[in-house]
Formats: sequence, C-alpha cells, structure tokens
Amino acid sequence: MTADTESIAEAWRRRTLQRGSVDFTMMYVAHDAFSRDLARLLRAASEGHAHTPEARATWATFSRQLHTHHVTEDTSLWPRLRSVVTAGDEMAALDAMEAEHESLDPLIEQIDESLHFGHHVAVVSELTQLAVGLAAHMRHEEDAALPLVERRLGRAGWAGFGKDIRRANGGIRAGAQYLPWVLDGAPEPARRSALSVLPQPARVLYRRMWEPKYRASTHLI
Repeated sequence: MTADTESIAEAWRRRTLQRGSVDFTMMYVAHDAFSRDLARLLRAASEGHAHTPEARATWATFSRQLHTHHVTEDTSLWPRLRSVVTAGDEMAALDAMEAEHESLDPLIEQIDESLHFGHHVAVVSELTQLAVGLAAHMRHEEDAALPLVERRLGRAGWAGFGKDIRRANGGIRAGAQYLPWVLDGAPEPARRSALSVLPQPARVLYRRMWEPKYRASTHLI
C-alpha cells in the first residue's frame, strides 16, 4: 500500500465523478472522519502529546468506530456481495478488502500497547503506518468495492447494510455520539445530505444538543 495524498476536496471531486444511484455519503464521511482523527493523533504524538486526555479520548473513539466499521463490513457487507457476485475480478476485489482489514486491524492492538506502556517513538511510527495503510484501503474500497455495491446490491442492499451498521453502533441512542463525530469537519453538502435522512426532531436534537455536546467534549481538534 502507498500513501494517499488526496485532499478532502480532491476526494469529493473523485467521489462525485463516481456517483450513481446509491448514495454512499455516510461511507464517505466515515472514511474522512477516520483520516481526520489519525491526522490529529499523529500531530499530537509528533509533538509529544499522545498521552493527554484529549489524545486518549480521540484514540478511544477512533479505534472503537474503526473496529465497528470493519467488523460490520466483514459480517454484513462483504457476505452480501459474495452471495451475488460471480466474476473472478469481483471476487478478487472482495478478497482484497478482507485481506486489507486483516493487515490493518492488528495495528490497533499495537498502538494500544504502545500507548499503555508510553512508547512514544513507537506510537508515532505505528500511527503513521496505520494512516498510510488505512488511506490506501479506503481509496481502494471506494474505487473497487462500492461500485460492486452499486451494480450488484443497489439501494436495497445498501440500505440493509446501513441498518446493520446502525445496529452495531448502538441504534438511534448512539447516534447522539456517532453523528457529531462523523460529521466533524465534513463538507457542508455532505452534512446536509447526511442530516436530511433524519426525522425533523432528530435534526433539532443534533443542532441543539448533540453537536454542542460533542464540541464541548474532550477530544483533539
């Protein structure tokens, strides 16, 4: 894997060119949130601040969300696709997705251990390795796996995966924590698109309670 040097603006331009009938906005903003948190963590670690309350809280949220994201893909999205794809190149793409997860997930445990024992140099190195690998994986997923979802599963199949990942995240109650986190720094059109699917009462709660509470919480900015 190689480093992905796309800016957020460049990524959204590429995503716009790939737009089809399935709305992948929530996947895209999740990918951006992972990249955002890793950039913040790397900056903090490089400055010797990997063990501050803000850094620890950011790492805890990031690692929990990435674990849930990958596990739900492995148990819900990839099996859905494997049940309908037949071409060899399509199967190879799914094999690659699972292999990339297997290569990335152990880094989470390594970073946990380095943080626990105060291995500052190792934390920077391991965060860098994770940032490079995860960026390449997410770009690969967007370019190879999501087009498979578009062709083989369509809106209904994507909606089924969406229900599974919301359930894995803890349902609507967890949305109070997840939505402000995932939309932190998201482009305004993506924010509007993500929030538009919420019932009006939930949008009001987001603006008046959920987002302000997240902004006031302990995390890196």
